[in-house]
Amino acid sequence: MKSRLSKSLLLSLVSGSLGHSALAAESAQPAADALNTVIVTGTREDGRTAQSSATPIDIISAEDLAATGQTNLLDALKGVTPSLSSPAVGYDVGALARTFQLRGLSPSQTLVLVNGKRRHLSASLYADEDPAQGSNAVDLDMIPLNAIDHVEILKDGAAAQYGSDAIAGVVNIILKNADHGGNVSVLGGGYFDGGGATGQADVDSGVKLGADGSARLSASYRFHDFSNRSGDTDGPQPAKLQGDPQSNLGSMGYNIEKPLNDGVSAYSFGTVGRRTAKAWENPREPGATGVGAVDSLYPSGFTPQETITETDFGVTGGLKGQAAHQWKWDVSSTYGRDSAALNNRNSINPDLLNDLGIAQRNFSVGSFTSSELTNNIDIKRPFQIDGLGGPLNVAFGLEDRYETYTIGAGEANSYYSGGSAAFPGFRPTDTADVSRNSFAGYTDLSAKVTRDWELGLAGRVEHYDSVGDSETGKVSTRYDFTPRLAARGTFSTGFHAPTLAQEYYSATSVTSNFASIQLPVGSAGAKLLGASDLKPETSHNISVGVVAEPLNGVHTSVDLYQIDIKNRIINTGYIYGSQALAAIAANGSSIPTGLDPSNVDAQFYTNGVDTRTRGIDFSVDYRSNLADLGAVKWLLAGTYNDTTITHIHDAPAILKAAGISLVDPIQASNLTSATPRIKVSLAATYFKDDWEITLRETLYGHTKQVQNYASDQYYDYQTSATVVTDLDVGYNLTPSLKINVGASNLFNQYPNKIPNYVYQSVNYDQYSHVSPYGINGGYYYTKLNYSF
Repeated sequence: MKSRLSKSLLLSLVSGSLGHSALAAESAQPAADALNTVIVTGTREDGRTAQSSATPIDIISAEDLAATGQTNLLDALKGVTPSLSSPAVGYDVGALARTFQLRGLSPSQTLVLVNGKRRHLSASLYADEDPAQGSNAVDLDMIPLNAIDHVEILKDGAAAQYGSDAIAGVVNIILKNADHGGNVSVLGGGYFDGGGATGQADVDSGVKLGADGSARLSASYRFHDFSNRSGDTDGPQPAKLQGDPQSNLGSMGYNIEKPLNDGVSAYSFGTVGRRTAKAWENPREPGATGVGAVDSLYPSGFTPQETITETDFGVTGGLKGQAAHQWKWDVSSTYGRDSAALNNRNSINPDLLNDLGIAQRNFSVGSFTSSELTNNIDIKRPFQIDGLGGPLNVAFGLEDRYETYTIGAGEANSYYSGGSAAFPGFRPTDTADVSRNSFAGYTDLSAKVTRDWELGLAGRVEHYDSVGDSETGKVSTRYDFTPRLAARGTFSTGFHAPTLAQEYYSATSVTSNFASIQLPVGSAGAKLLGASDLKPETSHNISVGVVAEPLNGVHTSVDLYQIDIKNRIINTGYIYGSQALAAIAANGSSIPTGLDPSNVDAQFYTNGVDTRTRGIDFSVDYRSNLADLGAVKWLLAGTYNDTTITHIHDAPAILKAAGISLVDPIQASNLTSATPRIKVSLAATYFKDDWEITLRETLYGHTKQVQNYASDQYYDYQTSATVVTDLDVGYNLTPSLKINVGASNLFNQYPNKIPNYVYQSVNYDQYSHVSPYGINGGYYYTKLNYSF
């Protein structure tokens, strides 16, 4: 399908809590202590807190995540983290496996860890037109929300500490590990204007393993139904494309640790998830295929449906301990695998029907599978050095990672001639079965040079089989002028190695009027157009900030940053007509006959641009004690983010001669204006006896994305700046049973509508792909939670 991905960057900000009564104080404690939480991200020093960090880091507690009313980690995080965003809906595989962005950069430029260990990537590559295009990122939906103790988000370059991908920052998910207590919860919700009916059930519990071990177990099941916000069609078959897919997701997690003796502990943790989902494609009106037998089979037209059955799991096992002289060590192995089988239902292959009389309606169109095996050795020790203001913390380690990626072909009938409508099967020429190995070593040093001045240095060298060597470094510093005022700053270099999916992904998409092929970079078709092998993206990141407590209880932070990225991996602009047809033929692919050549295009991934991103993150929080009236936790937080294209790389000679640039208006807007530059939120959480009420007002800035609704006709999708209200009302029915009733987008706001003459040519989308607060209007829910 030639699609335009709907993108929503729903962002609001952390709401904390402060209690007046004993019960309120107990429930508020996790959020109130966030700044004093001991962190493990961005530092290898023991005992470091978020408030004393030399780099900006957000701590999001399980209570913060639960207060959003969301049913999955991704939507919960974007509800409490100003710099993290995600599409609200998508098309094709993008509708079924979602991505996210940090600081407006590509999903591939954020590293995800679980308990400090690298999480494997999704097998699905995000192929649709959107700021996330060309990325295969970690699928956060596969990690049960109720398994999480807290999340640490490092908003700074960290490739020198953690390796490839950590250009925008690091998301480290810390799992629950308590050996007692638990929760059982159920939730129901839906959209005010219909669709999106949601039901979820969760359970988690901790148990002791002998006298000194612990095991934490969790399980979750979620159902989410279709929503539809598509515009009207000009035929009898209605459009259903713009909206949420229907999905069923079951997931489980565990976290186990058991001391073996006084100096050594064994540990293991992991998650497993299975998702089935369905997403509507574009409607095919009567006569759309040009084959009379199809109209006899579907007299009122038909709307194909893409489905996915996906299994994802990740497991880590290791030993850690302390040897003589304070040497601490950790040896671990992590294996993760994601596999997705794709089907095209309620469709038809017109050529198969016309040529062979086969009226098959449901097709197996192929599969994706990816895996990663990562082995780590980490060693650290503090050294007492005369003349320093504190110990010199020394850490070093090694990492070996083996990755695989496969694209499996669909059944033969799915790709016969032009293939099944909406989603032709992957052809044998599209398939891939590839692997690579990488090896890295790092050193990390930090110390208090004086009592008030901290300095950190990190360096890493890494070798990838397919892309060569990289060397990255980082310098961080912090100076505490007083106990209430500190300045901090970092400078780092980073890189993102092209993923195997980016190097080898291939697909053919066909609608009733268009055909498009994504050419693997190394394919004959891409080489015909002048494609060259992908190179790593490289970055320079600088940030400076201030952390202060100007008044008792008022905590503020302001961080400015600049991220320069060279060789960003993007999809080329559309290559139309004879050149596209020649590339498709060279690639061994075929498309339906009779299409207008101006509606046939080809693309391939390339290192197309250099960019500069400048921004500022700020936050102010305060706790008001209102005596007998209760207490309020206030948070004002926001972000400003601006990305510009500093250099467009030259197109290959064959494209340059035809006047084709690597970056068309669509790509340019995806990089620079499709995400809101400004997001500001004011949140207040009120506590009084058994009541807990969170009110959040979030300002989303203006966005603009360019789309083409004909081969040479472009339209600016505008979304005006808007304030969106979220509300969550909680009440303790008993000491163990709590009810929450709430709404995201309480007043049911929608983005600007797209004119009829445009949306009827572009998937019947009524709303912008990149509306930062979604396209479905208000979502309302009720939740019951029993704690034991």
